[in-house]
Amino acid sequence: MSKQTANQRYKESKSDLPFREWLRSEQQVGNLADHEKMFNADGMEEKPTIKKSKSNMIGLNILGMVALGSLVYGLSQVSKANVE
Repeated sequence: MSKQTANQRYKESKSDLPFREWLRSEQQVGNLADHEKMFNADGMEEKPTIKKSKSNMIGLNILGMVALGSLVYGLSQVSKANVE
């Protein structure tokens, strides 16, 4: 038995409702068990979790520190060359 996505069911229903409204109404009736999972399976954007946000922030902080270190090192080398 093949499982259909919410998007496939929506297209087959030929409903006049927007997808999200149709999905919520189908979930309320009990035809779709978990509309949040259906949203994600449909390829709609997931809300970033705190864990993802923290890991992204840590990565950006490390990148910023490396860039700042490179800038300071480069400026110190240029100032040494100008002094000599």
